[in-house]
Amino acid sequence: QKYLWCVISFSLHLSPISDTNTRISSMASKVLVVGSGVIGLRTALELLRKNVRVCLISPKTPTNVSTTSMGAGGLWMPFHCDDTRVDGWALSTLDELTTQHASSDRNVEVVPKVSFKRQLMEPPTWSKSSFLQFQQLDVDSLYKYASQNNMRLPRRETIGNAGYTHAWLFHPPIVDAPNALDAMLQEIKMHKHANFIDVETNKYFKTMNEIVTEARALGCDGVVNCTGLGSRALCLDEALVGARGVLLHYDRYNPSLWREASKDDTHLKDSAVTIEEKPYGSETTPCYMIPRGDKLVVGGTYLVGDEEECVRESEREMLLRNAQTLGIDTANNDPVGEWVGFRPYRSSVRLEIDNDLTQSGMRVVHNYGFGGSGWTVYVGAAKEAASLITRT
Repeated sequence: QKYLWCVISFSLHLSPISDTNTRISSMASKVLVVGSGVIGLRTALELLRKNVRVCLISPKTPTNVSTTSMGAGGLWMPFHCDDTRVDGWALSTLDELTTQHASSDRNVEVVPKVSFKRQLMEPPTWSKSSFLQFQQLDVDSLYKYASQNNMRLPRRETIGNAGYTHAWLFHPPIVDAPNALDAMLQEIKMHKHANFIDVETNKYFKTMNEIVTEARALGCDGVVNCTGLGSRALCLDEALVGARGVLLHYDRYNPSLWREASKDDTHLKDSAVTIEEKPYGSETTPCYMIPRGDKLVVGGTYLVGDEEECVRESEREMLLRNAQTLGIDTANNDPVGEWVGFRPYRSSVRLEIDNDLTQSGMRVVHNYGFGGSGWTVYVGAAKEAASLITRT
């Protein structure tokens, strides 16, 4: 049975972005967090762990199919987020995820990740973390390593015949996004400093002033705006755009999912694979597969400004080709779902105090614009937002 999941982008309306540098003298003691994606939930948790009273509101639950966080692949890897602060946020997130994995958190899995390249390339700055065990290998060495370590990869000839000669290999955490979102929400609800939680309001604010009014009604003296792409209209932020992604979902534990499957390969470990160079991929149409929870997520696209809410037939055909390239037996296995999401991309993340609104007596922090890196930076971003809202 197939399920068609289409994400709607919500339009909100707000005040212009401030460029002032007014200092704020008092810290917020009770904070309204608006938005319940991964950024909003982790920000609320960070505040609660600092013993700050929190109200959390959102029009839809975190696991509603309309949230980008829910449908995301959950892979830790900085992706289309160009802010200079990203590495710091990402490494803070990596620290927390590795701790969760070490404590046997079922929502965090560490798997081999392979990015195929057509030539030797300089490693990214974030690759220096010892936990990742980052290596740059030629393709022959990679497949030898895969054989020795029981890794499942696309056919060797599929990669070699297409001209890919090298690969990045590292071991990042992958978060089972739907279950992790639900776990964070339950922790928030159970916390003694959680004052008011409503993540099914079905209400969309039109202005930032409306949010400030709501915060005052709840007895709050601080607001953290974590509305993601909604902040484009809410904050009149034309620098924020949606980067549309499309995915197919396959049943990860289907024993007949793989081409040429046999009893001999049941011991193979799933890998995450990405290709962002032709002929199989590009920057706007990356070919990738991520094992996430009980699903294999196959993508994808990164189309800035594209607002189509459903998977186009041509995109579905492309995704099926990607699945086949990556080793799935598409002739005998249908996807169990498909999904569209809109990543909130901004050339510079907006994580800062809004001095114009703060002058009205309410400290306001914006926390949005992380592109395709929400699950990569969410812990570091939450810590910085919490620090800004509680700074004396």
